[in-house]
Amino acid sequence: MAVLDDVKLLLDIPESDADLDNKLNLIIKNAERQVLSHLPSGLDNVPNELEYIVCELSVTRFNRLGNEGMSSYSQEGESITYGDDIAPYLSAIQAWNNMQKNNTRGVVRFL
Repeated sequence: MAVLDDVKLLLDIPESDADLDNKLNLIIKNAERQVLSHLPSGLDNVPNELEYIVCELSVTRFNRLGNEGMSSYSQEGESITYGDDIAPYLSAIQAWNNMQKNNTRGVVRFL
């Protein structure tokens, strides 16, 4: 699975380390569902062009483990504020959706 390998690379987890694979696969599956919820119905898989969003959402979610339900976290001068994880990617998803609506080249329709 390419996304799993990319997520492990971004998190500095060796590819050979399979201890977290089940947890990472669940996080990736949930990120895929989150992206798919913003795409036209009928799609079963996230398009390759949007796979980077799944990867980024997965890394963000993994880094939030242990802080579920918190809107912010502060300790010894470090402050983290959590928002809607997918919000920064909605414009890219919408642009992809618009491209699909405008892409009628190569389509055969029988009446």
